[in-house]
Amino acid sequence: HYFIQSNLSMTELKWPITVKSYVKEKLTHGRLTKTNTHPLQGVIQYQDTQAEEEQPESETSRKRGGSEILGDPLRDDPLMSDPLSDPLSDPLSSDPLSVGDPLSSNPLMSVPLGPAPRSKPLLSASKSRRMSPPPPVDLWLERRGNILSKFTTSEKLTLSSGSNKQDRGGGASSTLPEKVRDRLEQLDEMEDGPNLSNLTQAEYTRKMDEMGKCLYEAWGSEQRVKALKLAIQLSKLLLDTSTPQFYPSKFVMITDILVKFGGLVYARLKEKSAVVQGHVTIPLRSDFTPEDVPESAKETASNWFYKIASIRELLPRLYLKLSIIKCNKFLSFDQHRTVLSQTCLEARGIGDPLVANYMRCYISRMGALTDPLFDNYLHPLLNDALFIYPQILVRGRKLKDIPVSGYCITLTPAYDWLMSCLAHHLAPEDLDNLIAQVAEIKNNGILLNAILSSLPQQYVSDHVFGLVDQIVQCQETAFPVFYLLKNLGEKLTSNVTSCENMSSRDRKKLLKIVWSQLSSLEGKIDEYMECAVTWLHFICLEQNNTKDLDIVLDDIIKHLLPARTFEACYPTLDKMLAILLSSQDDITQLFSLSKFLPFLDLFQKESVKVDACKAVLAAFQKKNVSKTSSAVAVSGFIYIGKALHNSVNALTNEDQKRDISDLINSFISSVSYDKNFEEQLGFYVECRAAFSNLDSILASLVQCVCNLAIDTLNIVKGNHGKKTASFVRGCVAFCYITVPSIHCPFTRLDLYLLSGEVALMNASLVQCDSLYKEAVTLISELPATLPGTDGRQYSTEKGLVDWVSRYVSSLLYVPDNPAQQPLHIFRELYAAVEAYPHWTSHGNLKVRGLMLSYLLAVGQPSFSFQIPNVESNDKLYGQNKKYLAQLDSVIDLVLERTTSYLDAIANLAQE
Repeated sequence: HYFIQSNLSMTELKWPITVKSYVKEKLTHGRLTKTNTHPLQGVIQYQDTQAEEEQPESETSRKRGGSEILGDPLRDDPLMSDPLSDPLSDPLSSDPLSVGDPLSSNPLMSVPLGPAPRSKPLLSASKSRRMSPPPPVDLWLERRGNILSKFTTSEKLTLSSGSNKQDRGGGASSTLPEKVRDRLEQLDEMEDGPNLSNLTQAEYTRKMDEMGKCLYEAWGSEQRVKALKLAIQLSKLLLDTSTPQFYPSKFVMITDILVKFGGLVYARLKEKSAVVQGHVTIPLRSDFTPEDVPESAKETASNWFYKIASIRELLPRLYLKLSIIKCNKFLSFDQHRTVLSQTCLEARGIGDPLVANYMRCYISRMGALTDPLFDNYLHPLLNDALFIYPQILVRGRKLKDIPVSGYCITLTPAYDWLMSCLAHHLAPEDLDNLIAQVAEIKNNGILLNAILSSLPQQYVSDHVFGLVDQIVQCQETAFPVFYLLKNLGEKLTSNVTSCENMSSRDRKKLLKIVWSQLSSLEGKIDEYMECAVTWLHFICLEQNNTKDLDIVLDDIIKHLLPARTFEACYPTLDKMLAILLSSQDDITQLFSLSKFLPFLDLFQKESVKVDACKAVLAAFQKKNVSKTSSAVAVSGFIYIGKALHNSVNALTNEDQKRDISDLINSFISSVSYDKNFEEQLGFYVECRAAFSNLDSILASLVQCVCNLAIDTLNIVKGNHGKKTASFVRGCVAFCYITVPSIHCPFTRLDLYLLSGEVALMNASLVQCDSLYKEAVTLISELPATLPGTDGRQYSTEKGLVDWVSRYVSSLLYVPDNPAQQPLHIFRELYAAVEAYPHWTSHGNLKVRGLMLSYLLAVGQPSFSFQIPNVESNDKLYGQNKKYLAQLDSVIDLVLERTTSYLDAIANLAQE
């Protein structure tokens, strides 16, 4: 402004430098619908009332106010005396269906059907103290997921729940009254379902899901009979055992729907039990008793039981009966216990052992849901399961499409759950008796597996050698021994504390027995690996057990190397590596194992190897709490880092590069040789050679070396000797050589400036001068824009202005080279900034202001602070007139070009 109004030329103006008092500045500024009848009511009363299809509820009974309630369908149930009889076949005076019932000619009815014959019960229903609380509902939810993921099939499936109508009583039905015949035909039609074949597992599952959805929608739209029909169709699907390996999953999916169906019935009955007083509806309390239930609700409950009792086929009748077992609470306090015991006897009429055992599984599941403390039915239930056990092997050997071992494995979930329910009610001495009785059964692999899966972990740990002996003796093809060994290992490792309490001697003895069995699994690599991963976990629970770990890893490598078998075992190898990493508090200890790196070499597929190396470094990053200097560990980590570094190629995106760099940098920063700085610098040199293609790592190495030089300066307290001065120059040389390898120009600018400042603080002025000059030469290489971390392009101008601000602040204390003219580095900087072609007017003026600020500061007779052992220009020139004249000429040049730039902007604005 002064220059414009004075109309003076540049040569006529004087620009004196105002002397500043930094001390005063510091002191001044400071720091900075419904149905009318139940299904059998028309039969009993011989009235020609029309039944609607929406609900199996009695509107007529509601109108009577409940005065004519039918007999208790459970108390008078003929099935209590004859477990296989149909509810319509007994000569009840109240049931006219007893005359000419189509089931009365059933040949089974001429045979006395008491309990199954046996010499003595395998288990007595003794009232022993319980070892633990009853099994929680969550236990089934956990097993449910495992079953669905394990029992799958690639075979084509058939979805058919219909029955042959020629088998439904034949001409005997002609002797029935017309009304009765119509009723039974209605029930028969209800049981017919879809018939679909050649379905994949996914299509089969989708069809069942659709049937379940239809059931819920039918219930929601008040179509109770349709919902019941769909439930019957679903339960009849469990008659099909043509694909045994898929049966457990089918059982889980269907019973889930049936349990929900039972819940819908229960909720409906509870809703009908609400009492209306005026305009207020009082719901039935949660802990209600049968006395709290109104007669209308009781009659509705009875209708449901009668409806289900009318189902002709045994299996769907039992499944539906169990699904609504909780509804017995509306009629009697403990009637459900009678139903459970009764159903156990009825289940004996199921001939297929696969279907029968899963029915027993469902009985125990519904018993645990309804009354967890009641266990009287469990003892005969298990006795029946053990009694028919030999039939399993007979049936399995007759199948052609599945080996006998595969057939036996499909039964494991049923036996496991049944044994688990019973184990919660047994005392330790009863468990001893159970194991002893199981030992007397030949080919008892399924039973041993159920014991291992169901008994408490502490009990298995205390009796482990007895169980191992039984497993070793179970050398049979019916049930794979490796399956038992795997489950034993899983049980032992399920409780870390109990497993850790095992003595080292017992652990080694157990491991020797088990591994001798595993090593004998020649040609069965899948079975071997399944067991090995479990017992590897067992070994890792003992800290510092490097000897056993080395032996086991060596055996694994020997099994996998021939014929490159490891290529088919990558998922299991991943599990093993995860176990090794999670079990070690100090990851560096793994490298003391002579077989750890050879084990990592099994991961030869590139993507798998990269993931494995990332897992090792991530575990080290997470668990490392102290520095390491172990040569073995450092060498191992460099080997792993190289594998990651070499995986980077042109297709690797920036996020992947950043992840790899972060992991390697974390390792580099964790290596420390304490005061041995030369060895530390050698480590950084080795890392630079190993990781030369990743900018982030190179930048980190430069910063680490700069820190090393500063640490050296601090140790000598600013006074270098010959050796330390030489070492510091070596550190600066490392930076000077490394920075040009970095691709990002701004990173190079920053690192050149950082390295130059370190050289300046260590009084290495020649190297400092070179670093500052190299930084200036990069300005001309800057493009107009650079991509950011988000992939967007950003202008380089702002970054350059910020860098120039830091640069001139540092340059102030760099003394001039006596062999060069004064302010020679500033002159080069000013020329480079002037030549930058991407300035905006704002950025240009801002950077010129920074230049003038520097010139103002450099002309002060004394700088604000001094660098030890370095004479800056204030001391070097001491207000020498020639120096000041040179300074004035530079100031004039900067001002002249600045005013010219302002004039050009003003003229452009006027135009």
